[in-house]
Amino acid sequence: MRVVALQGACACAVALLFLALRGAAAALAALAGGLIIAIGSALFGWRMFLPGIAPASQLRRALYAGEALKWFWLVLATWCALARLQLQPLPLLVGMVVALFGYMFGMVGMKRG
Repeated sequence: MRVVALQGACACAVALLFLALRGAAAALAALAGGLIIAIGSALFGWRMFLPGIAPASQLRRALYAGEALKWFWLVLATWCALARLQLQPLPLLVGMVVALFGYMFGMVGMKRG
């Protein structure tokens, strides 16, 4: 959950930056891009950890299912944002990339067991 929250914070930060520099439409696109990534990470984590403590084969299936669910969401949500909602592409992609940095920074801070 910490990684998803960090991705959401990164999405808000880049949206505020676009709001100051390019206006509300660009800020909305950047926020949407960041939230697409954050929701994808949340879906992956939910599906991945759904089995709890289980045999390795079941965990592998959960990993693959989570990854498939995440990519399905990313493609569908990006298509909707660009084709249906007609959000600006550059701020949308910048929001997505900045949210991915939130994932990387969130992983760096995790304790090793």
